[in-house]
Parts: sequence; structure tokens; C-alpha cells
Amino acid sequence: MMRRIKILMLGIMMFTLNSCTTPVFYRRDIYLSPRETKKQIEKKPAVVVEKSKLSSKRLPETIIRIGVLPDARSVCISSEEKYEVIDIFTSEKISLEKGKVYKVMPQSRGISVGTYLLSSQISFVPLSGDYGIKVNKRRYRDTVVIKKKNNHLIVINELGIEGYVCGIMTQEVSPLWPAESLKAQAVVARTYALKHMGKHRSQGFDLCDTTHCQVFNGIQAEDSRTNQAVYATWGEVLTYQGKIAKTFCHSCCGGHTESESGAWGGAQSSPYLKGVTCRFCKEAPHYKWERRLSLHLIEKTLRNKGYSVGKIKRLVISERNSSGRVKKVKIVHSRSSLELRGSKFRALMGYQVIRSSLFNMRREGEMIKFFGRGWGHGVGFCQWGAKGLSLRGYKYKRILNFYYPHTRLEKWSE
Repeated sequence: MMRRIKILMLGIMMFTLNSCTTPVFYRRDIYLSPRETKKQIEKKPAVVVEKSKLSSKRLPETIIRIGVLPDARSVCISSEEKYEVIDIFTSEKISLEKGKVYKVMPQSRGISVGTYLLSSQISFVPLSGDYGIKVNKRRYRDTVVIKKKNNHLIVINELGIEGYVCGIMTQEVSPLWPAESLKAQAVVARTYALKHMGKHRSQGFDLCDTTHCQVFNGIQAEDSRTNQAVYATWGEVLTYQGKIAKTFCHSCCGGHTESESGAWGGAQSSPYLKGVTCRFCKEAPHYKWERRLSLHLIEKTLRNKGYSVGKIKRLVISERNSSGRVKKVKIVHSRSSLELRGSKFRALMGYQVIRSSLFNMRREGEMIKFFGRGWGHGVGFCQWGAKGLSLRGYKYKRILNFYYPHTRLEKWSE
């Protein structure tokens, strides 16, 4: 039995349930799947939930530090409940007035909080209630730590992993989706966070709050339905051979998920990230998409990114991978030719422009028409596919096993 993980005691067991987020998607879903697809999924063994075999040495703490403002000149701090500021170096504690806004600024000798002058590292701690600490216009659970660095401030939300997952769920999926798909998403998000703990260690925190890690917007992004999915899967993570799995996810795969090596190169993909046929995301708003770009705009974009290209003569898909996604794009221009990975070409043109690398293209005069399927890199968990599976009666454990075969669902905290 794994030792109990230390849990942050300041408010972590009291979670706010609210519904202040706007649903992301409003689409009608088809409830029936092809018979052969249902048989394909039923052949897969059910995921076994068991106490984790992960050693305590490998398992990260459940306290996670999120960089919410990594380079601020000043911030405004407030709360509607009792709270205090603690000087981390001197241990001095100062009770702050609820409802009052305190301006926090870097000073030559430390950090000022209103009229108080403290050292270069402080923390704001709620003493009661569920309101949390408000940083500018956004509320956060548990503790807010502020550090001074080079006359700027680094603002960090230090909280329990479950509270963190509550704050990212509605940024990934709609709370209106079926409960089983929300549970699957909670496991995916929790596993991803633990796998990438320390990604921003050099900056003094574990993860950022942007798409570079996972979009995190604190208490105001929470919803009672997505929070319930987090509580229902409390502490559950996906593992492979005793290690936390890589749970990449995306919005819509367009019919087939991508292998890890197909998306980002490398000799081999993890056995659970080799790609599967998915017929459950057809109701996604971007299951099919198209976009037209002028040759001039493509030339300009490439030049701005440092590529020396002349006048483009033609674009050719020179290679595809096993999922049908574009592996290489060849750009023939007046000076020479340039070959790029499909994922690189997509990144250069913009992820909002070329929704996925599962596309075709056709020249129309001085324009190139791109038309494809899906949104995102396509690796791992298809969010719209998970919704479709849950509408067909599949529980979250089987959904996870469909997108991450050979993994185990383990409860690593008591």
C-alpha cells in the first residue's frame, strides 16, 4: 500500500460548486453507432481499477503550483472572506480586511501589500469560506504565492491537484456533456498534470495556465457538473507498466486518432498511443472544415518565420502517414523547394487556420483551398469521440481503454 500523499490542509477539502461558465458546444448528437464498431469496442478488455503500484519515490505530491501571472508589474489582491498574508522568510502574519483591494508591488527591499512592506516572497491564505483569493479579476482556491524577481512579480496558485482539475475541466469540454465523458476527461486531465509536474520548474512553478500546459482559470471556470466528475474519479490516473501514462488529448480526431510518432516524429510510439479508428466524433462542429489561403499570404507567413522562399509555384502533399494525416508538404517556389513536416506546416499557418493535419488541398487560381477533418494533433483522447461513446452507453473506464489501450486505471491516493 502506497503511503498517503501529503494534502494541503488550507481549504482543499472544501470545493466550490458553481455554474458560472458558458457551455462550449451546443450540437445535436447521433445516438446510434455502426454495429461493427460496437463489436470492435466490446472486444477490448475492461480497465481494471486497483491500488497503485507506483512507488512513492516516483509519485509527485498532490500539491501543484500553477503560474498564473509569471511576469507582472503589480497585482490587486482581495477576498470576501477572512484571509491573511504571510511573509515566507520571516513568518510574520498580517490579517487583511475582507472586501478591501490591496495593491501588491515589487519594491527595492521586498514586496509591498498596500501600506505593508514584506520580504521578497509572500503567500495569501484564506482562513474561512469558499471564496478563495482574488487576483485582479480571477478567484483561486487555496494559497496564492507571490515572488519578486528582477523587479517583477511571479504569481503562483498553490493548490491540491483535484482543485486544479476542477479549474480546467470547462476549458476542455462542455459541462452539458454526458457524465461518463466528463469522468474520462477528468482522469485524462489529472494524469496529464501529474505526468508534466515540474515542466516550468526553472520559473518556480510546475505548470502554466495556458495551452502550453492546460488552460486553467480558477474558481470562476468551475461548474458543478464537471466538479462532480472530478470527485467521482478522485485520485484516479492512467498508468502503463507502473508509470504515469502520457494522456495527450484533442478536440476531434476526424475519424482516426494519430500515433505519437506520426504527430511529432521519433522512432516509436508508446504502445497505447498508436492510433485507433474512431467513428464517434462526427457531430463535432469541426469534424469537417475548409479554409482558403492566398499564395501571397503563405509566402509572407513563411518569410516572416525565417524561411527564404521565392514566389510559390505549387504545394504538394509529398507523404502521408498510416492515419491519413499529412506527414510532409513540399513547397516548390521560384528559388528552390522546401519540404516541411505536416505538423510544422500547420503550426506555421496557424492552428485556427489549418485545424488538423488530416487534410487535402487544391489550387484555385492564386488561392489554395485546404479541406480536412478534425481539430487538433489527433493523438490520444478524442474529446468529441468520448462524448459519442458515452451517449452509446459506454462507461468512462471503457472509453479510456478505447483511446489508451494497454493502460491501467489506478487509484494512487487513499
